[in-house]
Amino acid sequence: MEIKFKVRVSQFICLLGSVLLLLEAARQISLALTITGLLLAIGGTLLLVVSLAHELFTMGWFRTMAMLSVAVIMALLVLLAPEQHMMWLWGFAVLLLYPRPAWLAPACAIIGLITTWLALTPLGSDWLSLGIGITATLMALGAIAGQRQQEVWRQLERRGRRDANRAIWSQYQLLRDLPREISRADREGIHIELILLEPATPTRLTRRRLLNTLDSAALPHETRYQLDDDCLALLLVARSEHAANLRRRQLMEHLAMPVRARVQPLNDTEADHLDLQAASANLSEEREPITHLPALPSRKAALADTPQAEAED
Repeated sequence: MEIKFKVRVSQFICLLGSVLLLLEAARQISLALTITGLLLAIGGTLLLVVSLAHELFTMGWFRTMAMLSVAVIMALLVLLAPEQHMMWLWGFAVLLLYPRPAWLAPACAIIGLITTWLALTPLGSDWLSLGIGITATLMALGAIAGQRQQEVWRQLERRGRRDANRAIWSQYQLLRDLPREISRADREGIHIELILLEPATPTRLTRRRLLNTLDSAALPHETRYQLDDDCLALLLVARSEHAANLRRRQLMEHLAMPVRARVQPLNDTEADHLDLQAASANLSEEREPITHLPALPSRKAALADTPQAEAED
């Protein structure tokens, strides 16, 4: 399964920024141990963590903590040494570009405007008015661009990843993956099947538990999907049907909770023949823990029926 998001450029930028901040922090601390040097070191370390463990930035709590920390660090740098760090004021506008909770944008804007006010007040009313105007304009532009980015982010989440904290993909992504994975399995002569899973007693707690355990139980190449609020799916690829049976049994044992499953074989089939809504409907009412669905019409049968239908016409 392919990696769906490419973050190498973003990681490189964060790594470059962390190196520059840490070098400046080392220079200042070597001259004298100052608070600004320590703040630069903290900021550089934070960027270094983001660059080396970029997947953390997909987690809402970590992204919120990182953005708030950066806003506070920039504000302190400007207030403690405005003659050296006044340039950090433009960073508040940049923060508004990133995906964030709704309350974080006004919080960063307020921190930026208060910092600008306190830093420029000693320079007189003219500089204060000019600085407030420039900062407010930049943050307004950042907020407008950030709102567009927020909408794009929400669309991507709906179409691709269902859960920002886990590798759980949407039904839309499953429909995109199926043709490619079926073709690859047929080409390599391996077994492929779709496992539909649902708690035996669907409640909010059991759904969340199944989501967590499935995400931890699945192997890296076993892609997980969330079709709706109740039904999860896993694309299982194995060397043979026997190996798939063993892996399926191992997976069900690892879940360690009452679940109902339907298994849909996919070899030599067309993805268009798979009705996900029908396959996942009333899954929790199945009497058997695992129900094997009949094979879908094969490509050979579909090709054989086509000339016959044309001849009858």
